[in-house]
Amino acid sequence: MKLKRPNISWIALLFVLSVVLISGTAFILMVFFGMYGLSRLLIYYHLAEFTYNESVMDNSFYYGSYLIIGYVLLFIIEYIMDELKRMLPENKFFHGWYFHIISVSISTIVFYFGVHINYQHIRINFFVVLAIISALYYLTELFYPDSVDLNNKENR
Repeated sequence: MKLKRPNISWIALLFVLSVVLISGTAFILMVFFGMYGLSRLLIYYHLAEFTYNESVMDNSFYYGSYLIIGYVLLFIIEYIMDELKRMLPENKFFHGWYFHIISVSISTIVFYFGVHINYQHIRINFFVVLAIISALYYLTELFYPDSVDLNNKENR
């Protein structure tokens, strides 16, 4: 029995693959330069101190793991808060500014005491972390005000 090969256009496949790779690389570079610029601003204004200075790979792993763990943690907290909001729609603490203040406060406290404390070579004041997380949360709400889960097949 012969297996049939799908008839695909290699040019179209290479084009799509190149677009994905170029846009992914551009996104990673923008995140890298954004984080680098933020760290330089924090150092310049004496708001942070980064003392881990090993090889390029070690630095990338150390600071990269800090960012990735922080992002995953903030994503999980946002998901939990949205689920609580869905489960308790009549609760006043899950509407308006109450919800935003609670989300930012919980995110900052859990991030600071769950992740940041364990990285001894990154010294940033709690209120600076609060300001950064608040700014990120504000930008998320600004650019995605009524975001909807497009993968959700059910209407809630």
